[in-house]
Amino acid sequence: MKKILKLIIALILTISLVACSGGGATGDGVKTGTGSAKGMNGDIEVTIKIDGDKITEIETIHEETAGLGDVAIDKLTEDIIDNQTIKLDSVSGATITSVAFLEATKLAIENAGGDVSLYETVGASDKEKETREVTVDVVVVGAGGAGFASAISANQAGADVILLEKLATVGGNTRISGGEMAAPGSWVQEMEGIEDSPEKYIEDLKKAGGDDDLIKVLAENATPAAEWMRDFIGIEFLDSLMFFGGHSVARAVIPLGHSGVEIIEKYSAKANEVGVEVLTEHDVKEILVEDGKVVGVKAETPYGELIVHAKAVVLTTGGFGANPEMLFEYDKEIDDKILSTNSPGATGDGILMAEAIGADTVDMDKIQLYPICDVETGKLLYVGDTRMVGGALLVNKEGKRFVEELDTRRAISMGIKAQTGSVGYLIWDEKSSEATGTIYSHASEAEGLYDRGYLFKADTIAELAEHFDIDVEALEETIANFNENSKKGVDPEFNLRNVGFTVDEAPFYIMVAVPATHHTMGGLKINVDTEVIDTDGNVIPGLYAAGEVTGGIHGSNRLGSSAIADITVFGRISGENAAEYALGQ
Repeated sequence: MKKILKLIIALILTISLVACSGGGATGDGVKTGTGSAKGMNGDIEVTIKIDGDKITEIETIHEETAGLGDVAIDKLTEDIIDNQTIKLDSVSGATITSVAFLEATKLAIENAGGDVSLYETVGASDKEKETREVTVDVVVVGAGGAGFASAISANQAGADVILLEKLATVGGNTRISGGEMAAPGSWVQEMEGIEDSPEKYIEDLKKAGGDDDLIKVLAENATPAAEWMRDFIGIEFLDSLMFFGGHSVARAVIPLGHSGVEIIEKYSAKANEVGVEVLTEHDVKEILVEDGKVVGVKAETPYGELIVHAKAVVLTTGGFGANPEMLFEYDKEIDDKILSTNSPGATGDGILMAEAIGADTVDMDKIQLYPICDVETGKLLYVGDTRMVGGALLVNKEGKRFVEELDTRRAISMGIKAQTGSVGYLIWDEKSSEATGTIYSHASEAEGLYDRGYLFKADTIAELAEHFDIDVEALEETIANFNENSKKGVDPEFNLRNVGFTVDEAPFYIMVAVPATHHTMGGLKINVDTEVIDTDGNVIPGLYAAGEVTGGIHGSNRLGSSAIADITVFGRISGENAAEYALGQ
């Protein structure tokens, strides 16, 4: 309704604009104008009102991501009106949206007949910055999925908790993930008659290495954690499963909308309900230590320095997938040609801060690539999840399959990287599309891919091949052979785990994809209680960690859907143990 009202307002304003300029003055002397620019998910349209030389109102129509783009637009709108300037920094975590919004606003000023130079000066001076101090039982650093799980669990254990986030938005990698969570023996598996157990999950996890004790804790607590998310946090899950590569059975429960947005929105609501204070734009720079114990943190904020005195600190700051220097330091195959799927906040801050006080790390050279990503931005493509539900084939420029489509992410990524042009082409049919539903649940992503020519639909396989200049005869032969074998339940080429589907019902779909950095398996060394271990093998009193900031759980390759299980299980443990430690001091 809000978007409809904004659209009506924009249309009414547009009628009054001077046709040749897109804007003009109304009868009361107020100037109006409209401008647009392409954001992350489509055009951002800004309508502005200028009274005299003062910007008095900004209305925006957009389809930017909830909790990310819309937060950036709201913040920038407030800053423009308060300071009468468009010379503003992009909002961290929403750079593309920020740049587009500011450009659209500039065009709106021009179309209103305003003097843009009046609004390109530096804004009003910052309020005098000061050092503030607060005291809590537990401070959690990083408001992603692990951070919320930790903070809410610490709160439920009786601790006074504060949750700090350096970006202007909460959610981290969890928000931009698909949100699927490995849960062996889940209620959905029971409904579908799939036999599974923590022991089977442990077997799958151990194939990539990792610490046996941490793996056991993860596997045994994953389903109870999913039930806690469902029953206490209020997260809605679908009555279907996703089959990720490396797993022996389909065991990933799927949140509403196939998106981590459902998880973060429900976490945010629960945090607000139980009284966990969440502060954004609070960039923690230092862990405070006294007499060998961690006693708080220092953070930079828009208002000056904040010192948080706490009896326990939980680091949930994520990995270093958005830090090119750290990535290249530990894996020389990840050079400047490899993009990243990560939130811009994933720069390894927690690891570096903890190392500064003597923390040990493990598996820092174990870095995962995700195989199906946007060739321009590196963004993970959820439309490509078709290969894990309905089923899809991955081919190269020569029209040949070259890897098992449900192999590990590293194996598929390296396979794609070795092909002509370092790209792969994912192909599926209408049956798979309907079974998976990602074309519809991620409609804005699909539309953007269609518009740029990276996703294509046609009535014949030949048309698909011609669109991307793939060998037509080879591709037709590849698909025909696969269909024949799949109907028999076999895949002699690559032993595909979800064999049984066919690519034979028009329309057909094809999408081009490249690998991008997705997950850093290495990080801080912890024990099963999530206490951080120092380089001498001792526990650092008062310091806990959970999520991608830690290492040792996933070995050389994280299995898809195991991250949400990881951050939830160890997030809960870290919050409960930090609270117990703090309240016992």
